[in-house]
Amino acid sequence: MKKHLSFKKVSLMMVFVIAASFAANAQLYINEFMASNDNAFPGPQGDYPDWIEIYNAGNEAVNLAGYYLSDKLDDPEAMYQIPDTYPDSVTVPAGGFILFYANKNEETSVLNLNFKLKGSGEQIGLWNPDQEFIDSLTYGPQTADISYGRYPDGGDSWFFMEDYTPGAANHNPSAATVTLYINEFMASNDNAFPGPQGDYPDWIEIYNAGDEAVNLAGYYLSDKLDDPEALYQIPDTYPDSVTVPAGGFILFYANKNEETSVLNLNFKLKGSGEQIGLWNPDQEFIDSLTYGPQSPDTSYGRYPDGSETWYFMPEYTPGAPNAGPNGIENHVSNISTVKSYPNPFFENTSIEFALKKSDNVKISVYNISGEEVAVLANKRFDAGKHVIDFDANDLPSGIYLVKIHSSEGNSILKITKNK
Repeated sequence: MKKHLSFKKVSLMMVFVIAASFAANAQLYINEFMASNDNAFPGPQGDYPDWIEIYNAGNEAVNLAGYYLSDKLDDPEAMYQIPDTYPDSVTVPAGGFILFYANKNEETSVLNLNFKLKGSGEQIGLWNPDQEFIDSLTYGPQTADISYGRYPDGGDSWFFMEDYTPGAANHNPSAATVTLYINEFMASNDNAFPGPQGDYPDWIEIYNAGDEAVNLAGYYLSDKLDDPEALYQIPDTYPDSVTVPAGGFILFYANKNEETSVLNLNFKLKGSGEQIGLWNPDQEFIDSLTYGPQSPDTSYGRYPDGSETWYFMPEYTPGAPNAGPNGIENHVSNISTVKSYPNPFFENTSIEFALKKSDNVKISVYNISGEEVAVLANKRFDAGKHVIDFDANDLPSGIYLVKIHSSEGNSILKITKNK
């Protein structure tokens, strides 16, 4: 059964859709791609190339001559510019699709690119002729002859698709219903929750939203989304111990003590921030998140269970339904929209967020080691949308985490500064 990877977790194995400064940008999406086209879809030149589909959700055709595509989000020199020699061939109609072939054969067709895609996972980015960011994604390991695409077209949810649809609308992957979620975890368990072996391990909770129990023997967990060799396979020696009931929860302990229990893992979690991924026995991606700096003895979890919204939870609930971020049932976060643009950026970017009601908000920026490098705001904001400019000229290139903290929940946003 195919599963999808949600990128809002923090996202995602993480995907950003950035609104650029002109209207047409918001209408173009990287919509579907195949990074391991062994024998699935022949290209127009008789080969079986990797391919990338662009979807135009707007009401007008867009000529993509002069636009850029790349498999490197942090290297402007590597961007491939779509030629303007045959504009009709690179124009995507309103509500339509266009395919580009990642086969390193750019000299023979304006639809061919100067790079190939890695089946083990990498990045894809789209820029306008002014090199303003339009859309990107970072994807994990792919399966041969299976595409990865959005449903609905241009939406936020991605699915593996055996029934790939290059150049056409994506099908509803109803057979790919997700029932398993990384639902809550604690990456800095100093003295909060003792494990069954008397230690205080990091822990990861899996939630089964389905109607049937799932035996997780043979499934994989890891703190590295881009390294298949690092995946830890859950043992099958005691299947009852690793079965998560329908509508229930199971805990795994990230304590590097995998030899003593089938519930222990061969890695620990970093309190400064890293990644968590879940794969099925065929190493097909199910769920992941990239998280930022954590607070000691505080978990980070979804509310409601299996939803897209994550909170820091001092009232942690390992193995049980999550309460609200303050331990209050039916609690709704006061923070709604959170995004940045451009992202990645070269010198500065803008952080946009919206509040449902007036609240005290602190906006801090952390480097990947968990050090606070900037405080963008620490004051009371009125209800509505707000934009905060972040001048990062004095900071080195790299990945940064923006933490937006309010009295009723927090949001973490990953941003990338290029050279």
